[in-house]
Amino acid sequence: MKPRLLTVTRSLVAAGLLALVTACGGGSGGGGGGQQPPPALNITTASLASGTIGVSYNQTVAAAGGTGSRTFSLGGSLPAGLSLAAATGVISGTPAGPAGQSNFTITVTDSGSPQQSDVQALSITISATVVGRNDSIATATTIGNGNHAASISPSGHPNTVFSPDQDFYRIVTTAASTITVDIDAQVNGSPLDSVIEIVNASGTRLNTCALPGQGTFTSPCVHDDEVLGMQIDSLLRIQVAAGATIFVRVLDFRGDARPDLTYTINISGVN
Repeated sequence: MKPRLLTVTRSLVAAGLLALVTACGGGSGGGGGGQQPPPALNITTASLASGTIGVSYNQTVAAAGGTGSRTFSLGGSLPAGLSLAAATGVISGTPAGPAGQSNFTITVTDSGSPQQSDVQALSITISATVVGRNDSIATATTIGNGNHAASISPSGHPNTVFSPDQDFYRIVTTAASTITVDIDAQVNGSPLDSVIEIVNASGTRLNTCALPGQGTFTSPCVHDDEVLGMQIDSLLRIQVAAGATIFVRVLDFRGDARPDLTYTINISGVN
């Protein structure tokens, strides 16, 4: 009978060990308590605010997910005067101009293992600042492609003296360009009656706004109304060579430069 008691005792011990292992999450099937993967790393910023030449700028490219610390890097170029902080994703500085839109990418990378990263295409538009008067060649505002809000600079003379209110803008090219200058005032509800002309560094209107040998393209270097008697905003096109500097003169012959004489100067085609 002793062997039978020994067999029973061994069976009870084995059953007890099995129960203990099961209670502790053991067994060949596993307990399902493995470590969960980290959340995916994503840049959550979809757009960035516009800036203004000469005005401090500060925007953060935000990210979520991933593991550990994050590092931000730039693909392409930010507007002149701005920089990216690699540890925080903050874009800051003071835009130096020229005005226009800069397109670039931001990549964020975490410190996890395996490492994660995400890339987001973004852009920043820098507008020209019209601080004080830009009513001469010497004080001309440098601009590039984009839409730039402004108000006309007063002539300083009474209405009885023929001296138009005027603004000057400087455009610099790096390659041959066909540039469009479009003034929107009336269409925005402003009473400004604009005239635009293209002048040189001496303030003299150019004789032609077309490059020699460029086919049938012809354009005068001054323009008043887009539609005579109906649309008093102005539009003008000019062809210029690489490395050229031209000046756009915007005039209003009212002579009173009221605060509501605002306009938008739209520039495109600058290379």
